[in-house]
Amino acid sequence: MKQTALNSAHSQRAAIMIEFQGWQLPAHFSDPVDEYHAVRGASGLFDVGFLGRIEVTGAGSEALLQSVFTRNVSKLTEGAALYGLLCNESGFILDTVLVFKLQPEGQGKRFLITTNAASTDKVLEWLKKNASKNTVINDLTGTMAQLALQGPQVNAVLEALSGSHLKKIKQKQVRMISLANIPVMVSRTGFTGERGYELFFPADKAIVLWDALLTAGKSYGLLPCGMTSRDILRLEAGYAMYGLDIDETRTPVEAGLLPLVDLHKTFIGKDAIVKRTGEAIQSMLVGFELYDKGIPSSGGTIFSENREIGSTTSGNHSPHRRKDIGFGYVLTRYAQPGQEIEIEVKDKEIAAKIVELPFYRRK
Repeated sequence: MKQTALNSAHSQRAAIMIEFQGWQLPAHFSDPVDEYHAVRGASGLFDVGFLGRIEVTGAGSEALLQSVFTRNVSKLTEGAALYGLLCNESGFILDTVLVFKLQPEGQGKRFLITTNAASTDKVLEWLKKNASKNTVINDLTGTMAQLALQGPQVNAVLEALSGSHLKKIKQKQVRMISLANIPVMVSRTGFTGERGYELFFPADKAIVLWDALLTAGKSYGLLPCGMTSRDILRLEAGYAMYGLDIDETRTPVEAGLLPLVDLHKTFIGKDAIVKRTGEAIQSMLVGFELYDKGIPSSGGTIFSENREIGSTTSGNHSPHRRKDIGFGYVLTRYAQPGQEIEIEVKDKEIAAKIVELPFYRRK
């Protein structure tokens, strides 16, 4: 199993470790519900070093990303990011990624792509396959660390550590900041539905910055958080997880991700996606909440009046809703909010209904 640069620090804090997409990661450091509430009410710190980080530079870098990315990179300003998709020729989703446009360090433009852990090698191969000779692709996953600082008190935590006022960073904007004498790229991004930042910096400084943040944030309710609370938070926020809710058998159409696709530009998979938008879609990704206790797992059957209409992809308990919730694909005719359904959980059928996403919206 792969390990992040913070693996020894997690062991020192007696974190409960699990395997996730080939990585050994902390499931939780304390009660996962306490970690959840820290993010919703104060602040939480996540080690997200398992996500892939790929640098694309050179004269052909922008042309490459324009050809493989579903968003318009030519409109991306330096110091900003776009969330979108990489698709194959048939329009199926290879990964959901963030693309950052950074200050160049040599000739040509410079971009950083963050990928899902299970997709990093696949994305590297895809980029290299479609790159021109004047494009340089570097895998920085092992040399660059990545943390996610999330929650309403994150500004106070960063200001306590930096010793200075933090100028406003807009959504999906990037800025370089010195934290604990470490140059850190701070981006206003995250996967929790809360105000938050992701921090990018040299991997050999990971333990120093992790400890410094937890110390500075202690008076602001900051807790180290693991994968269990992260999954609850992203589910509530309505974020589909690649490898669970989305994979290479799905297109942006049935996954509900057409807002991440710019059909006014050319990219690999566009023709197939356009064709699919004009066809009858068999199934759609939906969110649902259960009327009774029962956390659905991937592959559970979804019924409507004893008819099998789909299957679940992920689920968890929502402290915000005080109900068990989940995602799944159902036949399109059943995909409207308010539709009554039944969810298979451990050989039982539990009554549920389809609801509008997200389950939680920050005030």
